[in-house]
Amino acid sequence: MQSLTAILILVAALTGAAHGQDARVRFFEASVLPLLQKRCYECHSYNAKAPEGGLVLDSRRGWETGGDSGPALVAGKPDASLLLKAIGYGDDDLRMPPDGQLPDEEVAVFRRWVKDGAVDPRTAPPRSEKGVESSSKNLWSLQPLQVDDARSNSIDQFLDEHLVNAGLRPNKAADPAALLRRASFDLTGLPPSPEELHRFLADDRPAGWKRLIDRLLKSPSYGERWGRHWLDLARYGDSNGGDINYAHGNAWRYRDYVIRSFNEDKPYDDFIREQLAGDLLAVEVTPERRVELLTATGFLALHQQARVTIEQINLRGR
Repeated sequence: MQSLTAILILVAALTGAAHGQDARVRFFEASVLPLLQKRCYECHSYNAKAPEGGLVLDSRRGWETGGDSGPALVAGKPDASLLLKAIGYGDDDLRMPPDGQLPDEEVAVFRRWVKDGAVDPRTAPPRSEKGVESSSKNLWSLQPLQVDDARSNSIDQFLDEHLVNAGLRPNKAADPAALLRRASFDLTGLPPSPEELHRFLADDRPAGWKRLIDRLLKSPSYGERWGRHWLDLARYGDSNGGDINYAHGNAWRYRDYVIRSFNEDKPYDDFIREQLAGDLLAVEVTPERRVELLTATGFLALHQQARVTIEQINLRGR
């Protein structure tokens, strides 16, 4: 129990920090970024003809590096930040924007942002619409595939080359019925029904394969098929599997939570956070959301109940 308590305390701290970070990110995107775009980008961006003082503010790297006078901000210290001095008009030689001081409420937004740590989620390098500063456009991952054989893609060519070297020949392309069967088993674990087969074969419109995949992904069976992989990792069971084999009467609620999460395409980080600290997140939420978050912590209970049962058995043996 002591080790579990320590883990929960750590999770609580990390969860609180993560939520604080999320709030600061939302503040930046909702309040700070629009002001930067409106008040600063004209003179301080990579798309400006000549950024004033060498300072650009359309990327995090820009204000971290700063311009001719050094870094524009000192995170957590608005009074030591050049940007705050400039927009506050406290220095006659450093006034931004030069055509007039910002309203007090806009200055307060920048001050709060810097005081709270100057959280800036913009991780991408600065780009220029004119392409002057954008070296990333030459990255191999951004280049179109070069395919010699119009009937196959580069992966097919790679496989075919190795098959030929091994003295083997590739199989013929699968017919539509075989493709439907494979996709259905892969995504739902079920064979296609005769009605689904007829509908797929009769659909001669463009992008029929894409529509099929979208339809299978929307099937409730998708979550049942792929959720079970997570349940296996979580060691899910309706009972602990021990000699006495205690039943977990409500374990199915956690199982259904996992299935719903897959069917709703829940973000992976939320999926993990809810299972580790759902009880800590269940504040100021709707009753339905509270039930969902508490149910998610069944991930912890599956292990803990099994461990407690084993300890009880050992004590009885003594």
